[in-house]
Amino acid sequence: MSFVSENHEQPGASSEQTISPRLILILGGARSGKSSFAERLATSSGRPVAFIATATASDDEMRERIARHRASRPKGWHTLEEPLDLPGAVRQAAELADVVLLDCVTLWLGNVLLQASGQREKDDKGEEESHTTGE
Repeated sequence: MSFVSENHEQPGASSEQTISPRLILILGGARSGKSSFAERLATSSGRPVAFIATATASDDEMRERIARHRASRPKGWHTLEEPLDLPGAVRQAAELADVVLLDCVTLWLGNVLLQASGQREKDDKGEEESHTTGE
């Protein structure tokens, strides 16, 4: 995902080049190089970059993948690790940089669905307990 801030020319304003906002969606199979391609694309923009990471370290393999991704990112990038509050992370990232790279929508959606599933199970269990206690 890429957001580029737009400069609306006004009389007497700076003569900076105006760049229209655009969205780039990169699709591909699991471990097909989507992240590295997106990182190269963001770097080539020459603009400040904010990286939103949605992965969670749920097992050793994911911990290793997250560590590799962290190490591969350029030092000047802003990184926000947010597995659930994507709207908030995008707002914050847009304040920090002109280019926002989101990795990965699929993992974010999985996180949201798992949280909803867990909440539903809690609600169901609470309802069962209230029926057994006569509340």
